Formats: sequence, structure tokens, C-alpha cells
Amino acid sequence: MKQTNRFFLQLFLFFIFLLIILVLSSCFNFKEAAPDGVELVKVRITMVIDGDTVYARFPNGSEEKVRFIGVDAPEINHPQKGMEIFGPESTEYTRKKIEGEQLWLEFDAAERDQYGRLLAYLWIEIPENIDDREIREKMFNAQLLIDGYAVQVIFPPNVKYVDYFTIYNNEARDGQRGLWNIKDPQGIPSYPAPVVP
Repeated sequence: MKQTNRFFLQLFLFFIFLLIILVLSSCFNFKEAAPDGVELVKVRITMVIDGDTVYARFPNGSEEKVRFIGVDAPEINHPQKGMEIFGPESTEYTRKKIEGEQLWLEFDAAERDQYGRLLAYLWIEIPENIDDREIREKMFNAQLLIDGYAVQVIFPPNVKYVDYFTIYNNEARDGQRGLWNIKDPQGIPSYPAPVVP
């Protein structure tokens, strides 16, 4: 009789242990599913460095520097260039839109750059579909381009949204929005075509 009780006690403790493991493992699952098999990671933006770089806090409390894929905003504190034209405006735009907010990161083929920064697309909301309307309305990288606070930059292999970004970059340039409205003393636009290294 005692062995039977001991067996059931051990079995009970085993199931409690499994339950605890399942509960804890669900706490550390940071990925959320979006349409088309896109995996998103929930973060909170804790600090804006400049228009295209932020610090993000993950649910486990760790913090990482995140560089936005596909966009290049003017610098505010570049080691060689110093502060670039429209750098403060671009930084303030990013700060007002996403600092302190919960966002979702999507990674592409290369997850980090040569400086160790995470490379990501930043979703303001989880998209219902991956299409032009959803990208325009819910992806922050796209909004930087659309509103003219960054220009397109292409760093293969991270090219998932390059066709969309080319359209948004051209729309901002043609509409002379944001930095595309900056002219040099001769009236020539100051910003170049998309950068492909």
C-alpha cells in the first residue's frame, strides 16, 4: 500500500513539474505569428538613438540596439560627418512616433549587422496581411520613407520589402516630402537615389 501511495505521489509531483515547465516556457516565447508565416517579436522601444536606430526591451528584460532595415535617416552624431541636415527632424519624428511604445520586430535573412546591432522591420501593429496597405499603415520603416524622414538603403540579403520601399521612397521624393524638400543654394535637391552597397 505504501508503495502505491509513493508511486502516485511521484506521479503527481511529476505532472506538477511538467505543468510548471509548460507555464514557464510559455512566458519565454517572445514570438507571435502574423500572416504568411511571418514571425514577430514583441518589444518596447526604450530609447531613440536617431531616426533609424533605437534600443528595444524584450519581454525577458534584455535590451538590444536595433537598426531599421531598408532605411537610412540623416545622422545626428556621426563620428566623421557630425550632424547631418534633417537629422534632428528625423530623430524627433521617430521619438514622437515610437519611443516608449510596444512594437513588433520582424527579422530578415541577416539578423545582425557588422556592428552587432539587430536588424529589423518594426511593426506598430500586427499586420493582418502582408500587402501594400498593411505595410503603409503598420510598418514604421515604411512610414519613415513615405513621410520623407529617411531614404531607402539596400543591404542584401535583407531585401524582403525592397520593392515596396522603392515605391515609398519615390513617392516621397516626387512629392518633395521631408528631407526631399531640402535644396542646396542652387536649388538642387540634396538627397541622392537609394543606396546599394
